[in-house]
Amino acid sequence: MATLALIAVPLSAGVSPWPSGIFGNVRMSRETGDLGGLELRFYEESGRHFVEYVLCEGWCNETIVAELQRDGDSFVFEGSVEYTDSAGGITEVGQHFRLTPRGRKFRAALVEGDYSAELGVIRPIRQPFGLAVARSEESASN
Repeated sequence: MATLALIAVPLSAGVSPWPSGIFGNVRMSRETGDLGGLELRFYEESGRHFVEYVLCEGWCNETIVAELQRDGDSFVFEGSVEYTDSAGGITEVGQHFRLTPRGRKFRAALVEGDYSAELGVIRPIRQPFGLAVARSEESASN
């Protein structure tokens, strides 16, 4: 009886389980061949939760690993990307992602500097697509 009470507390409190596996919404434009969307691989290592992700904006260029944190009923993580301007200068911009559970899916949002955007719904997927493209890009540049 005590075991049932302990199991019921987190579920009734609305605490979402830590995500695992691959989720994404990366798509290819039929007209241009561009890739767009977000893809994430959730995993646990030494008791800590991580996400390997790629944000595809025209193409899937690089993967980034970040620690996943809880924030209320959502999950958050942070990373950064470098942008090169037309003069060759490099600017590093922080990215803050928020994932809000919607059943087995997540609604994803991004804040990047002064820019914020809804990234849509990410769903479980069987095989990496955006992550695979980005990994091949990283291998080709090394």
